[in-house]
Amino acid sequence: MSASMPPWTASPVPNSGRPPARAGISPRKTVLRGRVPEGGEYFAARAGDSPFSPGTALPPGAALPHPVPAWYHPAVPPERPIPFDYSVVHADRDLIVADKPHFLPTTTNGRLQRETLQTRLRVDFGEDDIVPLHRLDRLTAGLVICSRNPETRAAYQRIFLEGSAVKRYWGVVKRPLYVDQEIALRMRKPRGSRQVLVASDGTPTSTFVRAAGREVTMWPRTGHTHQLRVLLNYLGHPLLGDDTYPTPRKLDLYDFRTPLALLHEAITFIDPLSHSERQFFSSQALRTTIE
Repeated sequence: MSASMPPWTASPVPNSGRPPARAGISPRKTVLRGRVPEGGEYFAARAGDSPFSPGTALPPGAALPHPVPAWYHPAVPPERPIPFDYSVVHADRDLIVADKPHFLPTTTNGRLQRETLQTRLRVDFGEDDIVPLHRLDRLTAGLVICSRNPETRAAYQRIFLEGSAVKRYWGVVKRPLYVDQEIALRMRKPRGSRQVLVASDGTPTSTFVRAAGREVTMWPRTGHTHQLRVLLNYLGHPLLGDDTYPTPRKLDLYDFRTPLALLHEAITFIDPLSHSERQFFSSQALRTTIE
């Protein structure tokens, strides 16, 4: 150990320094200045100018020679359970395909961290590396493809970054709709707003829509926030159970009375490793009726 190194660097951890998740919730990164805070646990993060080996526990109150990147576990209070759970459609060494229920967030939404699909999968499988490769709205049910292998994650992420996966959604609108075409819109989400707007300065989106009545099938070619909900509302045919379009209602994470009538029911893509076509289908039935 170098004479210039503080004594608590004697037990380095040969990795990035990132500690494992706790109860499925990942640690967060920060920069410490002056002294290590007295409360909580902090672990040195990897940094070229850090005097501490990655993963080293930093003693509370220790003086710091300069700003030091560190990991810590956030305090996460208990959360009321979401009374719906996922099912597993498929699992292999690289992927877990989950069938997500209505009302369960895919990842943390700021108000929920424990009651999310990602956290539940990590706890149930005992694996900190499970990460959804795309998202579904909290109110949308259906398929979510998750990576469980960091070594192959980038290859599967490209499927969604490049938009090469074919996703099929099924929904029920409030009044009959008759359309069979691709619809292009520009969408923008103002800061602090729950609603996404159709705006000339927005991001281009494209969706093929097929409907001959109240039931609608959609194939989004892009992945904008609330894309399908915004599109149908723009057409004057909002989805049953939508709490945001056309008029936002009070956001209550524990109001389960009216599910959004939208299901991600099928996905197809070419596997980047095997180069074979893979298809997965949701086994859920929408908890709604056409009145």
